[in-house]
Amino acid sequence: MKDLFTLYLITAFLFLACGGKTEKKTPETESITEDLGKDSISTKPSERPTTTESDLLVTLPIRHFPIIDSTNFENFEKTGIPDKGYLKRINFNTEHIETKNFRLNYKIPFSENFTSVVVTYQSGDHELFTYLITVNKENKVIDRLEVAYDETAESAFMKTSTIEKDKIVLTKINWMSEEPIYETQTYIWQADGKFKMVQSGTK
Repeated sequence: MKDLFTLYLITAFLFLACGGKTEKKTPETESITEDLGKDSISTKPSERPTTTESDLLVTLPIRHFPIIDSTNFENFEKTGIPDKGYLKRINFNTEHIETKNFRLNYKIPFSENFTSVVVTYQSGDHELFTYLITVNKENKVIDRLEVAYDETAESAFMKTSTIEKDKIVLTKINWMSEEPIYETQTYIWQADGKFKMVQSGTK
């Protein structure tokens, strides 16, 4: 009888010990589940920072005076970044057809009152245009000036420019004749962001 009573006490003790361990595990499991839930919420793609059009200008290289721009088909994809909406945002309209492959090349720190950006785009498969555009703080285009041109249809025409603080000299080159013809146009960069031609000549 004494042995039976001792066996009963041992069995009861083991049952209580096992029950106590089971109750301790439950809160720990709930805590882990809660932490995982918080982590999964904080890493949702919708809450991560998104790139806006204005952020594109932050990544553009800045070029300082004097600048020689001779953008052509051989080098235009080696600088700058593809445009992903900035030109549409500022309503930059081209005068050419079948335009494609728009790129933002670099910025020029001419004035704090407006932004100066050089952009390039193709017209068809054989023409490449490069423009210097000025944009005010309301994202409106102030003015534009063609600073480089290249074509591969005849490989006879080209434009390059030298951009300085007080002037921009655009050089047009024509190889259609035996001797190349050079035509230069000089512009001044006004304080309001507009360009004004002050001299033109051929040699």
